[in-house]
Amino acid sequence: MKIYPKIPRYDHPVVPESFFEADDLVIVEKYDGSGFRFTLYDDRYADMYPDPVLNAADGDGCLVFGTRRSIRGNRRDDLDDIDGALHRAVRCLREGIEPTALRDLHDAYDSPLIVYAENLVYSTLDYGYTDRDLPALVGFDVLPYMEIETMTPPGNPYDETFEGFLPTNEAWDVLNRIRNDSAPTAHAFTPATVLEQSSEFDPESFQVPPSSLGDDVRAEGVVVRSDTHDRRVKIVREAFKELNRKQFGRNPDDADSGAAYLVATYCTSARIRKEVRSMVVEEGRDFGVHLTDDLYPRVVEDIWAENWQEIMRLERELVPADVFPLVAKRCVRELRQMETNADLNDADPTTIWHHLE
Repeated sequence: MKIYPKIPRYDHPVVPESFFEADDLVIVEKYDGSGFRFTLYDDRYADMYPDPVLNAADGDGCLVFGTRRSIRGNRRDDLDDIDGALHRAVRCLREGIEPTALRDLHDAYDSPLIVYAENLVYSTLDYGYTDRDLPALVGFDVLPYMEIETMTPPGNPYDETFEGFLPTNEAWDVLNRIRNDSAPTAHAFTPATVLEQSSEFDPESFQVPPSSLGDDVRAEGVVVRSDTHDRRVKIVREAFKELNRKQFGRNPDDADSGAAYLVATYCTSARIRKEVRSMVVEEGRDFGVHLTDDLYPRVVEDIWAENWQEIMRLERELVPADVFPLVAKRCVRELRQMETNADLNDADPTTIWHHLE
């Protein structure tokens, strides 16, 4: 399955000035979760699928799924063999998608289709996951296999356009046709919300509205689409960017101190989760935010043990004691994210380990 192309910011150099003068602009809500894609394996088109899909499929009519970069399995797989943060999405494939409708669409396009969606897991924005029922997957794009020229973009990923993807109206028709309206909300599939269609759009003055998932939450941003330009561009509100930096750490280039630079560079989610796994799985400790007091010193120790040679060569003034509170904040946020996603997916927290790339 083709990796979804990167979407540039509205002011990126690859976006032509004429883009916002197009008369077919469609503004769609941008959701904060994790990238997801799926396809129906259809024996009639076996020669069109790449090996990872063929290997993951369990016979004709099987829905194969992946995250942004990896094929992860099929909807018939045992949940115990799947990352816990994907359990709700897989339940959606089992209950919220109509495989027969998708197979019929293969006939219409003379090609299998790839459906791209957002897996609504807690990342940066809390849409009220613990307070309300939310759909599991939000679909936003469709690509026929017959239109795939490359599986990965060459060179600068922002140079790749969306040529070959279904036009917006056709894509939304597909997304609506394959959804099972009778599925419970928590395992439901729904198309992304179209906010407006416009022939005049000023990205500089545009105000991001509340999210369709809850009036008490501002949307992450919007994606502006044009079929005539074969492009999508994004507008992300500044408050979301700052919240994202707090959740996942600042970019090293934005660090305002030596300690902040060290934490931004070396205190990764993978490193924190590695230590959590050791504490819970290997040492038998109960999972929860209460682990923070013992977790953050271990993360700091692991940073120094593994990266001390690089750290000693940093050309920045560094106060080692300042590292500890910054790492502690990152650990709290990481634990809360794992805890929320375990509850959301009805999964054991010890299965929520991987970033879903």
